[in-house]
Amino acid sequence: MKNIVFYVNGGLGDVLVYFKPIYATKMLFSDYKLILVYKDNPTNYMKFLRQVKFIDEVIGGGDIELIRDLKADIFISFDATSSFLKQLKLLNFKKCITHHRFTSVFSTKFSTPFPYFRGKEHRSEIGLKLVRCIDKTIYDEKIKKIDFSEVKNLLPDSTKLSDEFFNKHKNYKKVIGMNFFSDFSERMGTNFFINTWLRIASELCEAYPDFLFVLLNYEQNNLQFNLKERTNLKIFINNNELASLVSFSKKLDYFITIDTGNLHLCDILQIPTLALIRKKIAYRFSGGSYGGYYSGFVVNLGWQKHYRKMVEAFIEKAKQELSAL
Repeated sequence: MKNIVFYVNGGLGDVLVYFKPIYATKMLFSDYKLILVYKDNPTNYMKFLRQVKFIDEVIGGGDIELIRDLKADIFISFDATSSFLKQLKLLNFKKCITHHRFTSVFSTKFSTPFPYFRGKEHRSEIGLKLVRCIDKTIYDEKIKKIDFSEVKNLLPDSTKLSDEFFNKHKNYKKVIGMNFFSDFSERMGTNFFINTWLRIASELCEAYPDFLFVLLNYEQNNLQFNLKERTNLKIFINNNELASLVSFSKKLDYFITIDTGNLHLCDILQIPTLALIRKKIAYRFSGGSYGGYYSGFVVNLGWQKHYRKMVEAFIEKAKQELSAL
């Protein structure tokens, strides 16, 4: 059986973003076996990805030797760094598709989308341009017939933890999730202090007493909330199962977050979201990709000089969004 191999490098959010082009490939080219090669190999990610119903095989720890041994009929790389493309150039795939870079455009070893306009398209839409390179005729004929909202029904879920949580906390008009943790956002300096987030949560709880606000955390996190819960402010601590996070996120009516994997998960689940993000990230993920509603609170370089002002503006933005629910 012929195969199509997708290569992804990055965090969980990067993989989730590319679910859209991978799902499109499954719908358009069902006679191929779909293999996802992920550069890293974390156990919880691998377990989750191997249960996704539209991916036939998932391989972790994908170095160049492993990629060579797969002998892909079609290889699609979402990683377009020059160093990786130079390695790919030495391999003899029947068809190797990647983004526009100097190495890929000026080599017959690669197929790249043409014409290529980046614009303000969501990164998943850019990924679809690579899928079109497989067969433009089939793609153009069938792509608009694909129901991408079906992706959310094909993710693994585990309801035990979410059922236990919501059986204890019932009879609220809306459920609002809040996530403050992201290694990437911390490195980029795009986050409020934890005490600030707790203040934001408290203010929103007081403003919307009929809403249940849930602070999301996970067992492996060294930082746990030292917080006295209120009637409508609770903490949900997930285990190491991403399937449990899927089940919990499905219960949300709204999500307030920073740039993290759960942002992209809620995009797939079509959960309305307010995200604290950098301008560059807003450019890449403008508006979400699955027909839900994603509102970005965008901060520019040096925003911390106006920290208090930004916090107050964020609280006001959150209140506007919640009042519209």
